[in-house]
Amino acid sequence: MKVKNIFFLAFILFLLFTPSMGISQEAWLSTPESINQFREQVESIRPDTTQFDLTVVNKTIQITGREIDIRIYKPKGTSLKPTLIYVHGACWVAGSLDSHDEICRYLAVQSDVNVIAINYRLAPENKYPDAHNDVYDATEWIWKNAKELGLDTEQFAIAGESTGAYFTAATTLKARDTKGGPKFSFQLLVYAALDGGGSSWSECKDLYFTNEEDIRSEYGSPLWSKNLSGLPTTFNILGEYETSRAEEELFMRKLKENGITTKSFMNEGVGHDVVNWLSVKTETPAHLKAIEFIKAGFNLE
Repeated sequence: MKVKNIFFLAFILFLLFTPSMGISQEAWLSTPESINQFREQVESIRPDTTQFDLTVVNKTIQITGREIDIRIYKPKGTSLKPTLIYVHGACWVAGSLDSHDEICRYLAVQSDVNVIAINYRLAPENKYPDAHNDVYDATEWIWKNAKELGLDTEQFAIAGESTGAYFTAATTLKARDTKGGPKFSFQLLVYAALDGGGSSWSECKDLYFTNEEDIRSEYGSPLWSKNLSGLPTTFNILGEYETSRAEEELFMRKLKENGITTKSFMNEGVGHDVVNWLSVKTETPAHLKAIEFIKAGFNLE
């Protein structure tokens, strides 16, 4: 792993998510070159060698009109294990199966569950609702084809960090509204964005959404969904100093008001700590709490 790249990306994220020191919109993700640079930096977070040994299978699934790549992580053992969908983040414009490979391995091994990662289309080349549709359609395909994949649907959940947590929340909403849609044991949101039109991460959101109608659509901003009832148990991990903290806390409060079981953990002393989350160089309190939540959600302990 290139340490200088990690420090550079951490510095960029710090500037982006610190209101008093934010990079101007002219300088941040405003050109194809800056977007490509950010994508390269996100990819560089992945360590050169993994510390987690398990079976990994890449698969391309056929969805109406397109193909979507997924990656299946299976810990050792022959018993049927719970299924956890994982949706990567990186500001709507970056991230891949490779950039988030280590965190998926970590969650699979430490929780002893099968993890399936989804590679959705990125902005700005693809606008709303392309990525939403990719995440939901792939999740539904996995749900319907679980038996042939050796996956469990009795214990089936979804998680994601940053933008991935945003797609996670939108997916559970759509699944609730879709006849025959996936049934989730829980959702795990880590450093989530939940308001498509909120002040946090506006530079990224502007590259995905094209108008206010999309932003305020039923799945465009999970925080402002007209109906938050009937959702699964929701676990939330947030950073003490991240600018989206208000969104996360308000979302959890609204879920509680709608009778949803919720549990939150605030990672003290950090902001949007996605670099440490992805690299898993050392276990942070967020990692440990995520494993605790996953095991609790699947009744593994």
